[in-house]
Amino acid sequence: MRPQAFVQILYLALMALQLVWHGLLPEPGGNRNWVIALAAVLPLVILLPGILAGRIRSMTWGGYLLVIYFTAGVMETWSNPPQRVPAVSQVALVLLYVAALLWLARRD
Repeated sequence: MRPQAFVQILYLALMALQLVWHGLLPEPGGNRNWVIALAAVLPLVILLPGILAGRIRSMTWGGYLLVIYFTAGVMETWSNPPQRVPAVSQVALVLLYVAALLWLARRD
């Protein structure tokens, strides 16, 4: 698999996780609040066209943006045990995204 495609898949997976975690999962595993789900996805949607087009600059900015999601995932993992599974999933997706982005940059 090309690193660019892997980065795109991870980005889309993180968007899907936000919708499921905040919009669909009932308490205590989620919030079941679509306003929070949309607020969590909106910043990701802004960079989506550039990432899907394969622009390295958009992918890099996506990495900067995902630092916020990494921080939120670590915070939820530590402070909210019922939401630990989606929070750890979020942290893992962000770490994989950054690793794939570094792999992509190393290949170019």
